[in-house]
Amino acid sequence: MRHLVGRHVAAWLVAGVAGSLMFWGVQILAGGPTITAFMGDQIVSTGGYAQGLSVLIGWAVHLAVSLSYAFVFAVIVATLRRGPVGLAACVTLVAALLLGWATAVIAPPAISVTINVLSGQGWPRELFPLNFELGLPLANHLVFFLLNWIVQALGPRWMSGSAATR
Repeated sequence: MRHLVGRHVAAWLVAGVAGSLMFWGVQILAGGPTITAFMGDQIVSTGGYAQGLSVLIGWAVHLAVSLSYAFVFAVIVATLRRGPVGLAACVTLVAALLLGWATAVIAPPAISVTINVLSGQGWPRELFPLNFELGLPLANHLVFFLLNWIVQALGPRWMSGSAATR
């Protein structure tokens, strides 16, 4: 059991960190600004922090969000761990797609809250609007959760020789 828990924690960490790097890489390849740069710059300028902290703050926030999202997915995967493989794979795939869509929709208001709170301004008076557009942010969130699905839902089952996890 301890080995199984360790494997799932490792999958969560790998999925969260790899997902954050993939998310950032897609933004770089698309030629646009990155969420790490935007968040870091906004928090530093709004909070009056030293400009040299911008990259560190941006990455810390991005990794924290990615690991949080990956943890939510890990909980879903854990609840289905003992179920039939096919059912668990299908349910977690649907969950990954729904989480990808939901996190893309709520990202703008969540970003406005994060910037204000971490810069010491408190809750914002106005939130960025929800994002219902089909585009790069939605695609990036979907790919993030699909990567999590591969690493967390399928990976431990493929790597395990134990019948209990298959």
